[in-house]
Amino acid sequence: MRNIVSRADGRRVQVPRARGHLFVCADGCCCGRTEAGFPPVPRARFHDEWERRSLRHRVHLTIGGCLGPCRLANVVMLLFDGRQAWFHSINSEAQAEALWDYLEELLGADGWRPPPPPLAALQFTASTWVERPDGQPVDDRHLRPRAGAGGGAPPVVPPAAPGPVEPTPDRLVASMDGPAAVPRRNGELLFEAPWQGRVFGMAVALQDRQVYDWRDFQRRLSAETAAAETRGEESPYYERWLRSFEGLLVERGILTRGELDDRTEEFEFGERDEVF
Repeated sequence: MRNIVSRADGRRVQVPRARGHLFVCADGCCCGRTEAGFPPVPRARFHDEWERRSLRHRVHLTIGGCLGPCRLANVVMLLFDGRQAWFHSINSEAQAEALWDYLEELLGADGWRPPPPPLAALQFTASTWVERPDGQPVDDRHLRPRAGAGGGAPPVVPPAAPGPVEPTPDRLVASMDGPAAVPRRNGELLFEAPWQGRVFGMAVALQDRQVYDWRDFQRRLSAETAAAETRGEESPYYERWLRSFEGLLVERGILTRGELDDRTEEFEFGERDEVF
């Protein structure tokens, strides 16, 4: 079927119309970043199978940057006959071949079919207009009870048992040394973005209320810093601080990982106003 398109320079060209398009995230913020602990993307296998199966004008292939769902790694998006399917954790050559097998199955059936079980286990929903593969509502963040929801009171964090008088927060921060030491400039605490000052203040404030022992936080921060350096990860200091802070809150039962993820999603999708 001919598809003649006039380019901006006036030349008329024939543009093939593909049945499908396979997008492979290989250079995003997490996809394929082995230095950050993520599995490699089998990009060569994706391309070689595409060529070997002579699918160039039937299914197009794009291997590139971020596709969006950054909470997952090694993501692939498939478009076929106006339908969309997302898959995560496509880490192996066998999985890449399975995707091409699935595409050839769709071409042979001349229409959409659900993915086979090995791929179905990795399928997820990333667009509001697509039904979830498990049949649950798309807006599933409300399926899980939220803190303080249902008329119940929010959980109360019991204060720590009375003990010796602890050093003041400024003394605790000042005593941190080595890689875990707080960045300073001319002796003053250094924050490069507003959120860094906020997460610093929250960690210190909860210690001041005796929600946890500062030494526990400091040990967690030191371990997080050492692990990041072992991986060769050049993450900013306050990203490590935030991971340590969140980990301690979850460990102590102050928040759940689900509650943290929900709140992050609310800011990410504009459901809460950012504070400056």
